Amino acid sequence: MKTAEECATKGGSSSGSCAQGFGVCCVFSLACGGTTSENCTYLVQASTSTPTADPCTFTICKCSSNICRIRLDFTTFSIAGPTVGTASVGANTDTINGGAIGDCTSDSFSVTSPGNNGSPLICGFNTGQHMIVDSSALCHKASFGFSGTAVSRQFDIKVTQFACGDERGGPPGCLQYFTGNTGKFASFNFPTTGTAVTADVTHLSNQCYTMCFRQEMGKCAICYNTVITGDPTDANKQGSFGLSISSAAIAKAAVDLGCSQDYLQIPGSGSDVGDAADAFDPSTIPAILHERICGRFFGYTAAGTGALNNDESICSAQKPFRVVFKTDSDEALGAGTDAIASEQKESPAGIIGFHLNYALQDC
Repeated sequence: MKTAEECATKGGSSSGSCAQGFGVCCVFSLACGGTTSENCTYLVQASTSTPTADPCTFTICKCSSNICRIRLDFTTFSIAGPTVGTASVGANTDTINGGAIGDCTSDSFSVTSPGNNGSPLICGFNTGQHMIVDSSALCHKASFGFSGTAVSRQFDIKVTQFACGDERGGPPGCLQYFTGNTGKFASFNFPTTGTAVTADVTHLSNQCYTMCFRQEMGKCAICYNTVITGDPTDANKQGSFGLSISSAAIAKAAVDLGCSQDYLQIPGSGSDVGDAADAFDPSTIPAILHERICGRFFGYTAAGTGALNNDESICSAQKPFRVVFKTDSDEALGAGTDAIASEQKESPAGIIGFHLNYALQDC
């Protein structure tokens, strides 16, 4: 909270009153090359195919020594996407774009956190996503890199600093933090505003981060399922999950030791057939629990029996509620082969990434 005069002196702009009218909410907006040590700062680039700077770097410093977490909310985030792959049903497309699939070869964005883990390198469409990094005594660099002028770039990123002990910042080490009994989450560059998963939806390479979910009062487990179930006979109507190769020549899920390249890790999880909104009894969790899921369908039973859809739920009562996302540097490609060797072969493809619902379950 500042007075209008203090806000103007620091280069901010007043945005409504705070502290019961005794001050104003002071908002700071940075252009490329700017530095801030103020809370509630916005990193802004209007829509353009020719950014004002390349690289475009913002320096974010802690506003006090008691800051432990820094959150970046992508109100708008659209830059050039990665090299894409193409799912194929029948016709072979395995050799298209090769090992570059998922690489941010044109534009990119990342956040440093000296002495801690920074963010992964991302690109593409990420409006509505967020990142949180552990704060550093040294300043953070939020950096965009641009290449070419073929696409329009635009971003509006809100930067919020959270004091140590402020739960809103999320636990240390969690790149994303979700609150509330229900919600959605997705891999970076997933087209979350779409109603169908097209053949060229492509997750990013070299991702490794943790998503955390707050345990709300009276909730003892969490269930996940796909936002879109899809049609495996149509490469333009895939379900919203697909990571790595299949466990068979046809599209199937894979689990645990079968997931070493790209996967989601959901500790202490088991199947719960139905949707994530169903009532869940923790006492009925199967004796055989799993850690990792990958392949073409989101569901452990699909690994053994095959599946016609991404329509299963996966639940866990292990606390804290966390999901780890891991991808390697290259997509497995086996020209002229099948889904066990090629991530583009069959539908759903293994290049999709994920868009999932989550729902906390009563004790």
